[in-house]
Parts: sequence; C-alpha cells; structure tokens
Amino acid sequence: MIIFGTKGVTTTPSTGEFHCPTCNSLQSYGLKRVRNFFTLYFIPLIPLNKIGEYIECKKCRDAYNLSVLDMPVENSVDMEAEYNSGIKKAMIHVLLADGVIDDAEVKTAQDIYNKVTGNNLDATKLREEIDHIQMNNEKLSDLSKLQGCLNDEGKELVIQASYFVAMADGDLHREELALIVKIGKKLGMTDAHINGVLSSLAEE
Repeated sequence: MIIFGTKGVTTTPSTGEFHCPTCNSLQSYGLKRVRNFFTLYFIPLIPLNKIGEYIECKKCRDAYNLSVLDMPVENSVDMEAEYNSGIKKAMIHVLLADGVIDDAEVKTAQDIYNKVTGNNLDATKLREEIDHIQMNNEKLSDLSKLQGCLNDEGKELVIQASYFVAMADGDLHREELALIVKIGKKLGMTDAHINGVLSSLAEE
C-alpha cells in the first residue's frame, strides 16, 4: 500500500539581527518559512504552497510579523510598551466583565503579565489600575495598533491570556466570552480564528 499525503515543514532560509521587542535589545533572528510538502511514506519530497513566514528571536523564541525588521529601534520600544499595556488592559477588562473582582483572577492576571512580558507587575499597582478602570468606566482601549506587529501566534497569546484570567474562578461567563471575542476582533482576527483558539483551550 502506498502511503502519501502532505505536511507542513518549517525551514530557516535566512538569519540576521534585529531589535527584539521582548528582549528590548539587539538579538539574532531566524526567518521561519512554513511550506506544505507532498509526502511519500511520511517523507517530505515535493514542496507545495507556502503557508506563511515569521521572524523568531533566537534568544527568547518569541515570534513576530516580518514588519518587525523594518521597525526603527525607538518604534520597537514603543510597540513593546503598547503590547504590554494592551495585554494588561485586555485581561483587566475580562476580569471585570462579570462584575466580580475575584482574587484568583487578579493573581492569574498578575502571573500571566509577568511571564509574558518579563516585567514584574506589583499586585498593589495592578489592584489600583483595576480600581481606576472600574471607577472611571474606562472602555477597552484600541488594540488595532498591535495588528501590524503581532503575527497570529502573538494575537493568540492575547486571547489565551484573557481566557485563562476568565477561567481563574472556574467559570467562563457569557460576558467574559463576548469580551474575549471582541478583543480578538480588535486584533484583526476572524471569527473562525478566534473560535479555533477558544475551542483548543476548552479541550485542554
């Protein structure tokens, strides 16, 4: 019996140096290219269509849209601050969506922010920001600025962070789910993409 099919194969056709927004310093990168290959007996033989490309920092292993290579250093620093602020506020708004400030959700938001950004977010300062957003009925900030910087993996990370905060109290409320979907759309994600990420998380 002849066994054939297709599979995605990732290669690194080029390397270089760039200003990594996560490391906030000059780092080596690899240009990652994902292409479908025709396989025979599970061995990739014939290259087919290109699925996508992204930049991977060799130090932190974070992935970025190709446009990060064209970004001046000062803009990279600004974009990092924009991303850090965006993911923090997204989690806070999800935390507040059901009208209850749960301690487990606050701790989860703090832990995720520290892990994702590499910064140390003080619990007291996080509480102060939560109170400020709640008291001023502050709307979710525009996340569209992140669309050009984040690739699909980066956008999915924002959705994942928001989901884990919502689930910290054990339940995903309707208001929280609606807000997570809204966050995804602000990042330029399609409904299918958002639902795919959420379905994968629900299966874990």
